Amino acid sequence: MSPTNPDKAHGNQHASAPTADVGPFLVSPRYLAGNDDLLGDRVTDALVASGWSCWTTRAQTRHLLDAGQLRGAEWLPGHPNVLFDGDPVVWEFFARTEVATPPLWNAYFTARVPHELVTAFATALATASDVSSGIEPGRTPLEPLAGAHWSTDPTDAGNTYYAPKLQAWVTYGAVSEAIEDGNPVPGLPGYLAWAQTDDHLPHQWCAAFSPSTPQELVAAFTLALADPTPVLRSILPQDPGGHLTIRLSR
Repeated sequence: MSPTNPDKAHGNQHASAPTADVGPFLVSPRYLAGNDDLLGDRVTDALVASGWSCWTTRAQTRHLLDAGQLRGAEWLPGHPNVLFDGDPVVWEFFARTEVATPPLWNAYFTARVPHELVTAFATALATASDVSSGIEPGRTPLEPLAGAHWSTDPTDAGNTYYAPKLQAWVTYGAVSEAIEDGNPVPGLPGYLAWAQTDDHLPHQWCAAFSPSTPQELVAAFTLALADPTPVLRSILPQDPGGHLTIRLSR
């Protein structure tokens, strides 16, 4: 992701207060719940509430930066830089050490990721004291999945975890060259996540974290991913396999 200077962008500042989710339905598991077409607004609201600036261009892309312009995010509906299996990436996040330098790492999310998962990552990025290095030894982003009784892959024990009905998974391993990272060493592993209701269907959503992404930030995502708490929705996603549990919220 290239550095973004909001003073040179064309468009308008975005200013809004975080809005509570509303909807008549409580849906679980959350990783299959969709996002009510609110992925752009919910993440933007969370970052603006954390003090970030937001500039919306004429093309309706959004460029968000913290006060030091060292942490950033871009909302790119209709203008993706990256495709995962044909699915466009709509949110990209990054951090850098100086305004004029390339990002240390990048994180990517496609359009149908539940907004609670991306908001958790974005909030961690906005509030972490250090986003240039990983967290303390012994903690990994996969621990929340193990704690939620996700199953580890017997052929890749400790590096890949599956949701209870195998409809979501996270793996630590090789990433595509499209996943840009500031570390010049080739072939470093990163974290990848998907949801897929059935093997013969396309991925419902994808997320990717380049190798240098701080583990603390990825762990914020996996903690939200594994959270069993139902989420509020107004729009019910397609569920051809009957995998969702749905009840009225009131």
